[in-house]
Amino acid sequence: MKAAQVLTAVEMQQPELERHFLQVIAKHELSHAYLFSGTSGVGKKNLALLLTMRLFCSNVQATGVPCGKCNECLRIAVGEHPDVLMVEPTGSSLKVDQIREVRREFSKSAVEGQQKVFIISEAETMTTEAANSLLKSLEEPPTHVTVFLLTNNYHRLLPTIISRTQVVELAVQDQAELKTKLKQGPLPHSTIQLLLNLTSDARQIERLTEDDWIVKSKQGLERWFRWLLQGDWQAFLTVQTNLVPLMRDRNDQDVTIQMICFLFQEVLQVKYQGTGSEQLAFGDDYKMMQQAANSLSDQQLIAIIENVLTISRFQQNNVSFQNILEAITLKSLREFQ
Repeated sequence: MKAAQVLTAVEMQQPELERHFLQVIAKHELSHAYLFSGTSGVGKKNLALLLTMRLFCSNVQATGVPCGKCNECLRIAVGEHPDVLMVEPTGSSLKVDQIREVRREFSKSAVEGQQKVFIISEAETMTTEAANSLLKSLEEPPTHVTVFLLTNNYHRLLPTIISRTQVVELAVQDQAELKTKLKQGPLPHSTIQLLLNLTSDARQIERLTEDDWIVKSKQGLERWFRWLLQGDWQAFLTVQTNLVPLMRDRNDQDVTIQMICFLFQEVLQVKYQGTGSEQLAFGDDYKMMQQAANSLSDQQLIAIIENVLTISRFQQNNVSFQNILEAITLKSLREFQ
């Protein structure tokens, strides 16, 4: 994409975030690591490119916007600037060797200026080894480095990665209208919360609500979670009778994994932030969430989320979804017992 196209795209997709971040840069208050999360087409990469262009631009406009015409802007837009490294998955995931290369580049000085920028796409596809490798750099980031992690769903990232970045959720411009529309329907508040955390795509929401799929899946997961909390092997029966039969395709399976991760992350929120039931997607049985928060240590919760992420990647090897859910159940039960 050309530099001018990047500027136009961001102005159309994320005008408010553009203005916010340009002010942050002007005040020299940009953090070392950001996690841009949002559905495909929402403008994550374009926003990261625009901010990078602003950091390097040799002819910043009076409005604070990069010019889009200088040599710096032009090279950044096409991925040819030596101090801007763009990383994308090779195959289906970001490999540990790719992140190790990023870490090596972290420690090097800039080639042409005083700073370096790393844009890592599809961050949720990092293998556990890759994520742990990146974590080491995020814990003690060099002052001359800025990192933009891009993801369709930050709930599928390790909590330790999330905690060391500033999370910015990019929504489509009509999300407020979408939320208003959902509130006018029959869905309970908690289910609306869950839907809007899963996607901002109206078409995806329409599909997830078809035949009450999201309601039934949420109820099945809550039933599964109660058995886990009791350390009861009935959780396996719930997988077989309440979850697997609902899966229509791979998309449903991916959404279910997202929901499981989100459920345990909400337990973390209750544990450390005291988040109330009205703010939770799984807050209908708030006592259950409080019990889980009191029963599990942060290490156990993080271990469960890591297990979910690791095991779910076996989908790529054509392992049946029932086997994947049962493996997640087995690992989780060991933490609850």
